[in-house]
Amino acid sequence: MAVVFGVFFVGHSFPVTNQFFDQADPTHWVLDVGSKITQQISDLKDVSLFLAQPNVLEPHLALGLYVKAGSSDWLYRGFVSSAHPSEVMPLQWPGIVASGLVGTSPAQIGVSVEPLNEVSLKEGSRIAAKEDFAKRVALNLYHFMSSFETQQAGNQVVVPANCFERWFTKFQEKFRRDPDFLTRTDST
Repeated sequence: MAVVFGVFFVGHSFPVTNQFFDQADPTHWVLDVGSKITQQISDLKDVSLFLAQPNVLEPHLALGLYVKAGSSDWLYRGFVSSAHPSEVMPLQWPGIVASGLVGTSPAQIGVSVEPLNEVSLKEGSRIAAKEDFAKRVALNLYHFMSSFETQQAGNQVVVPANCFERWFTKFQEKFRRDPDFLTRTDST
């Protein structure tokens, strides 16, 4: 089998080529991350997908990368193509909390050959998700600043001079404990 693509888990693995994946059919590959990389799936935050050589894909095709944990559905994370031969993508394992072990639940990476126009549509959804994340961060800051609403000057809330520093310190601590705390809740 020829080397077509590879992945590496940033900070946790060497390149893993498609030869280490199970090939489901001519256009789909699956890697059991729990058995081949680590059982501590929550440590794996980012993955890089890359094409192994130039022109391995026709210009109208792309490789889409998906993740699956436990009984979740496959979730799209990004793509590469001949014009865009490598990318680092956040994994954001579905249903895995920051401190949890996968245990007997399988965690998998899937790679699929797809028409470039189809993955381009999925990219639009991924960008919308990033916009939603930014909105949630801003809302978190707004709620933090609103907690200082002890003095008002007309339509303005007076906050301490170090408000942003205090919020960012609190945000970083919470984010390090649980990187998915903003996206897990649907309240916006």
